[in-house]
Amino acid sequence: MENVKRVGMLFIALITLIIVTSIIFIVNINLKDNNSKSLNEDSKTLSTKEITSLLKLVNIYDSYIITFDGTKDIKTLTDIEKINFIDRLPIDIKNSLDLDFNKGVSLDRVNYILKKYFGPNITFHPVNSTCFLNDGDYLIYDSNTKMYKADNDYHAHSAYTPLLIENYYVEGERGVDDDKLIYSITLKKAFAYPNTSFYFGSYTDLVNNKNLVVDLLEDNNDYDISDINSLIEPYKDDLTSYTYVFETKDSIDNSYLIELANLKSQSEF
Repeated sequence: MENVKRVGMLFIALITLIIVTSIIFIVNINLKDNNSKSLNEDSKTLSTKEITSLLKLVNIYDSYIITFDGTKDIKTLTDIEKINFIDRLPIDIKNSLDLDFNKGVSLDRVNYILKKYFGPNITFHPVNSTCFLNDGDYLIYDSNTKMYKADNDYHAHSAYTPLLIENYYVEGERGVDDDKLIYSITLKKAFAYPNTSFYFGSYTDLVNNKNLVVDLLEDNNDYDISDINSLIEPYKDDLTSYTYVFETKDSIDNSYLIELANLKSQSEF
C-alpha cells in the first residue's frame, strides 16, 4: 500500500514537472519572438546620430548632385559628371581631402575620391571638367603626367557660389543587403541663392524663378540668418521631398551614394 502511494506521488510530481516545464518553454518562446520582433523593428529605425551623419553626407552631395533635381541612378553618371562632381565639392571638403587643383591632382587621387563618394565599383575614364558657366573646360587632364590642373587664366571660378539649402527630416531607414548596410533618408528641401530671401520648393523652381514658397524678408523684416530653418518649417508641405540612398560595408561615415530620388509626385510624403 505504501509503495502504491509513493508511485502515485511520483506520478503527480512528474506530471507537475512536465506542466511547469512546458509553461516555461512556451513563455521563453514568446519572449524570444517578441524580442526578435522588437530587435527587427528597432534595427530599421535611424538613431539621431545616424540622421546627423547622413545629413552631413547629403550636404556634400548637394553641391552638385542635387542639380539633377530628379531620380538619379549613380551608375548612369557620365565621366564629365563625375569630374564635375569633384570640381563642385565644398571648399572645406576639398581641403580635408587635400584637393588643390591649382597645384595639380593625380588621376589616382581622383579615382580614390570617386570611390569614396560613389562606391568601389565606379569606373572613370579621364576627361576635362566643364566650367560651371558652360564656356569651356576648367580642370584639364594631362595624359603624360596623369594629373589634373585648373585653368585659372581664363575662368573666374572664384565667382562660383553654392546654393542655400534648408533640410527637414521626414523619415529614414536602415536595412541589410548581403554584406552591406543600406541607409535611406527622405528630406523636404528649400532652395535659395545666396544673399536672397526667396526660397523655392525644388532646384528647378529656383532656376526658373517660379512657384515661390516664401519670401522671408516680406514675412519677417528683421529675421536673423540663424532663424531661417525654423521660419521656413511652416511651409514645408509645399517643399519637394528627396530620398537619398547610401550604402556601406562598415560604418555610416564611409557610406556612399547609390541613388537620389525626387518624390514630388508622391503625396504620402
